[in-house]
Amino acid sequence: MAMDQAERDRRRREKSAKHQEEDLRLKVRPGTKQALLELMEWAGIQEQGEAMTLMIHHIEALGHHALLRIARHEIEGHRTVVRTEPLRLSARKRTGQHLRAICGWAGATYSQMIEALIHGIHALGRLHAAKFLTPPRHEISISPRLALAFDRKSMLMIQQDPGDEILKPR
Repeated sequence: MAMDQAERDRRRREKSAKHQEEDLRLKVRPGTKQALLELMEWAGIQEQGEAMTLMIHHIEALGHHALLRIARHEIEGHRTVVRTEPLRLSARKRTGQHLRAICGWAGATYSQMIEALIHGIHALGRLHAAKFLTPPRHEISISPRLALAFDRKSMLMIQQDPGDEILKPR
């Protein structure tokens, strides 16, 4: 049986509470949404929230010096501009913490910061913007010592296994 809208809403709220999400409604200048859509197209991203989250995490990881190089002129030049275009970001706990940190570095509001990130990263062009819109990839390396221990353990397991027995029909 299909869920009705009230049930879907209830489940969405429960999931949001479980992941400690905060729903941010941002107002940005006209043109910002278009720049975000272009960034998303360049990176092959479908969700606006995913693109903004990746930008936030990459900038926070690089530190306040990267923020100053990429977005400072955007923040300073447009503090009093009227913002009318709506954007939404459902930010999980860590993303919200990172956003507050980078807003603190620049003394900017959420809307000013997101807007500055979008325009600053867009200005880098397709090639360099991709660095800020790619999911982090963790490299896993296994030490020779661990590989040897695994090899020995797996050999012991193979030797101890009697193998598959063929069952005869009764």
